[in-house]
Amino acid sequence: MTAKRDPLAKAAEEYSKLHGTYRDFAACVRDLVNHIVASHRIAVHSVTCRAKEPESLSRKLQRTGKTYRALDDVTDLAGVRVITYFTDDAEKVADLIEAEFKVDHDNSVDKRRLLEPHEFGYISIHHVACLSDPRLKLPEYSKFRGLKVEIQTRSILQHAWAEIEHDLGYKSTTQVPKQLRRRISRLAGLLELADQEFQ
Repeated sequence: MTAKRDPLAKAAEEYSKLHGTYRDFAACVRDLVNHIVASHRIAVHSVTCRAKEPESLSRKLQRTGKTYRALDDVTDLAGVRVITYFTDDAEKVADLIEAEFKVDHDNSVDKRRLLEPHEFGYISIHHVACLSDPRLKLPEYSKFRGLKVEIQTRSILQHAWAEIEHDLGYKSTTQVPKQLRRRISRLAGLLELADQEFQ
């Protein structure tokens, strides 16, 4: 009798074979987003992309508190990040993504809406999306049918905070003291205020 294979190990193995396709898909979406924002004359600081590395996926699948049953449950295998100069441009780009892509609203999130009025912190718009049906009919896009990409949109100051918070929250081996957390929260509030003032 053959033992059942671990579904998470199977998902990791499957992704290792598809990694190149996801890398091409991420680059395709990056180029498409660049074209869309340029055609609407929105100035952006950068549009970057990445495909999750197989080792990173393996760690994510094993993370406690997450329930992944198959590769399709992971929505950020391909990622595109749009950094704008101003917050209203981030909102314009987000609106274009809604119009130009097939958005999975159940897995998309506007991080701005998760913060309470007295809280400051990570602010970004995350869309999980597929290419639209009309685009998938074109030969150059048809090979990406069924693939999802996470598109993150935020201003350059929001991005600065995200990078700082990521290092503090995920890479620090020791817990950040409460007093320091409060100082960091005040800094997040200052960055949010600066973002509005630049606007």
